[in-house]
Amino acid sequence: MQNCEICNSFHDGTYGSGRFCGLKCSKTFSSTCKKSSKNENISNSLKGRLRTRTLLVKNCLKCSNEFSTVKTSKKYCSHHCAVLASNSNDAVKEKLRIARIREIEKGNVGYGIKTEYRGIRCDSALEYAFLKKYFQDNPESKIERFRGHIVTSSGRKYQPDFIIDDKIIVEVKYTTPYVGEKLSSKWKTYLSTQEEKLAALKEMSSEGFSYLWITEKDVGVPFYRNCLKEIRSTAIIEPCQLTIISA
Repeated sequence: MQNCEICNSFHDGTYGSGRFCGLKCSKTFSSTCKKSSKNENISNSLKGRLRTRTLLVKNCLKCSNEFSTVKTSKKYCSHHCAVLASNSNDAVKEKLRIARIREIEKGNVGYGIKTEYRGIRCDSALEYAFLKKYFQDNPESKIERFRGHIVTSSGRKYQPDFIIDDKIIVEVKYTTPYVGEKLSSKWKTYLSTQEEKLAALKEMSSEGFSYLWITEKDVGVPFYRNCLKEIRSTAIIEPCQLTIISA
């Protein structure tokens, strides 16, 4: 009779080499005792091989804060600063601008799409998505294109998109993406006058109106994307609105 090296029980020595009483104790030895021995051997063999690395003190090229690193090529203190530096690079900006315009012109973003919902004209996929969602939540509401103009603080005439039940003025706007300066004057105006238009809508409260300022986030990005897929095959896309002006 022999003693098992793991559980110390007596056995007849017929299992394997006779060191263990059975499969369970044999696996226990392989997964714990043997593994620890292997790890120790590997650790001993690596001692003296690892080269010491000098800790360097640098100043971040973006925020100028001091940071420590062992990498001689590291230029920024964090991923955040690295991204900011990359996005401020003129070459990167130009690539982002061109890629964004291509998506807009293809209709993948929703600018320049002409369609309608319940007989109401929509000048973008976002307007379509807003109408569809609003009618789902408020089926009895009356919505029309806004008629007439509102005068902004600079004296510019501005026409909102819709009016609900003759009392809620609606402006549907895409959140401003980076598209650079080389756009048609129409789209430059679209991007630069948003705050002025919002201020004009707020002033309409003195005349008994309220307002809604709608973006992709308000209708829900997944819902908006589904609407965009829904209308893209039948809507009229006008890429000419985004003609790039040569430098």
